[in-house]
Amino acid sequence: MTTIDALCADARVLVTCGTGGVGKTSVAAALGVRAAQLGRRVCVITIDPAKRLADAIGLTNDLGNEPQQVVTDSIGELWVTMLDVRETFDNLVRSTSPTPERAREVMDNSFYRNLSRSISGTRDYMAAERLYELSNDERFDLIIVDTPPSRNALDFLESPERLARFLKHPIVRLLIAPSRGGFRIANAALTPVLKLISNIVGSDALSGVAAFLKAFDGMENEFSRRALAVADTLRSDKTGFVVVTAPSPDALKEADHFVSELKRLGITLKMIVANRMPPRFGSTTSTAEHLAATASSGDIALAHALLAELCEDAERAEAGINGFLARAEEKFAGVPSSTATEMPSDIHDMESIVVLAQQLAAPQPRQ
Repeated sequence: MTTIDALCADARVLVTCGTGGVGKTSVAAALGVRAAQLGRRVCVITIDPAKRLADAIGLTNDLGNEPQQVVTDSIGELWVTMLDVRETFDNLVRSTSPTPERAREVMDNSFYRNLSRSISGTRDYMAAERLYELSNDERFDLIIVDTPPSRNALDFLESPERLARFLKHPIVRLLIAPSRGGFRIANAALTPVLKLISNIVGSDALSGVAAFLKAFDGMENEFSRRALAVADTLRSDKTGFVVVTAPSPDALKEADHFVSELKRLGITLKMIVANRMPPRFGSTTSTAEHLAATASSGDIALAHALLAELCEDAERAEAGINGFLARAEEKFAGVPSSTATEMPSDIHDMESIVVLAQQLAAPQPRQ
C-alpha cells in the first residue's frame, strides 16, 4: 500500500493547506476519490467561500452545508459540501439552547445576526464547528477539509481554543451574570468598562451585545465543550495535515510558511504533495539534449533544443521542490511526499480528478 493509500485508509480527518494556484482543492477532491476507491465513505468540505470545489468536480448545483453525493465508479462513497457560516451557527445555537424559545431569542438578536454574517473570526470557528459535526456524522468514515488559499488558512485550528478562552473571560462572565441574579454587582463592577465600550461601539451596539449575552446565558459551557472537542480532534493521531505546493518560488515560499505554522502549533505534517510538476521525458537530461542539438542540424537539432528547454523546466522544478522537501525534513523528519504533473487543461470534471488521484496513489521517489 502506498503512503497516500495508507493515509486515506487510516485517517479520520485530512486537512489540506496551501497557497492559491497550486491545485489544493483538486488535490483534496482527488484524495476523496482515492479514499472512496479504497471503500471509505468520504465527505470533502471546503471552507473557502469560492466555489472551486464544485467547479473541480463538475457540479452544476451550488454546494451548501448539506453534503451532496457525487457519482463515482468506486466501492466507497464520495460526498461534498461547502461551509455555510450562518446555517452552521444557527444549528449550533439550536443544539446548545435549553429551549427553542431561547434559540429564537438568540438568533433574532441584532448582534448575533451581524456576528453570524461576519467573514473572519466567525468563519474560522464555524469551520471548526462544522468539522466537529461532520466528524461525528455516522454517514462518513473520513472528512477531508479544503482550507482557503490564504496565509491565515490555519487560523481555524486555533479558533476553538480562542473561543473557549473568550467564554471564560471575567468580563464575559460578568456580562452574563445579571441574568443569574448578580445584576447589581455586575453592573457596578462593569460600569467603567461599559462606558468605555459604549464610547467606542455606541450605546445601541452595546445594548445588542448585552441582550445577546443575556440570551446566551447557560449555553456557553456547551459552546466551550464543543470547541475543546474540536481542538482535540484536530490534534488527534487520526487527523492528518497535507501541505500542497507547486514548483514556483512564490508557492514554495508559502509552503515553507505552512510547514512552519504546523510546527509552531505542535501539529504533525503527514504528507507533502508537489502538484503541477512539469513532465519528464524519459531519462534524458537538458545537458544531453543540448549536446545532441549541437551535434545535429535542421529539424533534428531544433527538436533536441526544444527538448532541452523542457528538461530544464523539469530540472528547475525538481530542484525547487527538493530544496523545500529538505527544509521540511528539518522540521518533520521522514515526512513522505507525492508528486503530480501539470494537467493539459484545468481540472473541471471527475475524470480529471480520477487521473490526479491515480498519480497521487503512485508517488514518485524523491530526486
